[in-house]
Amino acid sequence: MKNISIYTNKIRSKNDYFWAASGLDDLYPITYSEQGDFFLNRAQRLGTCRYVRNHHTFSKEIRYGYLRCGGDVYSEDENGNPIYDFTWINGVYKKLLSYGVKPIVELDFLPEELIGNNGHITQEGNNVKLSNQYYPNDWNKWSALLKAFMQNLVDEFGVEELRTWYFEVWNEPDNWKIETWDMFFKLYDIFVDAVTSVDDKLRVGGPGCFRQHFMYAFLNHVVNGTNYVTGKKGSRIDFISFHIYGMSGGWLDKYPLVMPTVQRFSQELAWKKRMINLYPRLKNTEFLLDEWGLISNYERSVSDLPMLELRNSEFSALFLTKLVDTVLEHRHRYAFNITMLLYWGFANEDFFGKLFNGNRSLTTKYNLCKPIQTAHEMLSLFGKNFVETNVIAGGDDGVIATADENGAQALVYFFNEFDVERQFPPREYNVQFNGLSDGKYLLKLYTMDDTHNNTYRLWQRLGCPSNPTQEQLDMLYKEQDVSADVEKEVEVKDGIFNYSTTLSSVSMKLISLKKL
Repeated sequence: MKNISIYTNKIRSKNDYFWAASGLDDLYPITYSEQGDFFLNRAQRLGTCRYVRNHHTFSKEIRYGYLRCGGDVYSEDENGNPIYDFTWINGVYKKLLSYGVKPIVELDFLPEELIGNNGHITQEGNNVKLSNQYYPNDWNKWSALLKAFMQNLVDEFGVEELRTWYFEVWNEPDNWKIETWDMFFKLYDIFVDAVTSVDDKLRVGGPGCFRQHFMYAFLNHVVNGTNYVTGKKGSRIDFISFHIYGMSGGWLDKYPLVMPTVQRFSQELAWKKRMINLYPRLKNTEFLLDEWGLISNYERSVSDLPMLELRNSEFSALFLTKLVDTVLEHRHRYAFNITMLLYWGFANEDFFGKLFNGNRSLTTKYNLCKPIQTAHEMLSLFGKNFVETNVIAGGDDGVIATADENGAQALVYFFNEFDVERQFPPREYNVQFNGLSDGKYLLKLYTMDDTHNNTYRLWQRLGCPSNPTQEQLDMLYKEQDVSADVEKEVEVKDGIFNYSTTLSSVSMKLISLKKL
């Protein structure tokens, strides 16, 4: 039996629910859809999404039958004079705010009229896709567009509201050719100048990249480079953003197969911390992991690659939980100021048209929550403060614990990424809560495994119906609402409470104590 100790009176840090964030390439049209409404309503009610991020703020992207994947904010008259239209994008932000969700605003990509000779536009059927690997053909028009957009936001939402948002320069500029990186640094300096021109307290940052060498070059410019706007040394940066995936979707049809692991994230984060520490000025700068996923390549599905079942199953839920635990370890043990863990997925997109298609979305057809969304909802049950435990993150066994004046919570998990066949035998745990105030508590035990709080496994047990009956849907809807399998009154004496439980491989249990 493994003994886990929770020290409820030893606070490590405030619980900022840093994982309650998501994003999507085509967020704009989904926001106005039935599935978008469902997701945002549920996220507001349960506190599972506080920030959203997306691309195409300025461009005219048309994909998958959506006429407006981008903000489509810019055009020119016959004399080349700019015409701005921010109506659509303002409406999107207003809707998000109505659900209590804040935007991470990427000031990208270039409108067609401002694409330089090194950029390109691809049209296939009704789809229009704009490359993001280019800089503007007119820097003055680009700067004017950014400033007009920012003034528009001030007029619509006010500076106090905007100070709660994040403003990010671009998405994955490491795809730019290395000989154009200086142009990206110029793009960044112009971006900072434009955003802060309306209010100096707005948060600016980037670069939203995924490669080490690009991050190093960017940070070196921010600290030591000559600013393209001011001519002085260095550039302002309030947050650093980076992207990590457990594995590339490109590996899924090649052998040997590579499993996504949380350790990969931990190694990447350790490298970023070392890189940031090279520059004392950046040591305490906010760090946003503002795009992460189990496996990259959104469009691929289980019909193409069966391994993408991992996105459907409890595997993804346990991966999220272990990743949250690991990020907390980096925050607490290594003083790494990671303030966001944003999952690159949102509500289901109808063009896939299938239940549990294996895409990155948090929900699937019929507005059903996938296990990873259920895990978000279990995490939302945590209390106000993270507290000490005797377990170090990174192994097969882990625990995340919180406590406040209302009680305490411990999420215990048993998860090894390589045990996809569930060959590890069940493990017994004794969880001891220390430092509680004496008295009566309501004990609730929530389980996530292949038979509890798991819509995907229930759907399989129902025979994988592509068009479930109403009775089957009702069963699935009931399954997606996190429910306790144990609920009873207990008493705490001498500040201690013990609870013994057993976990099967790839499972977790949330033990919740609420003071009565």
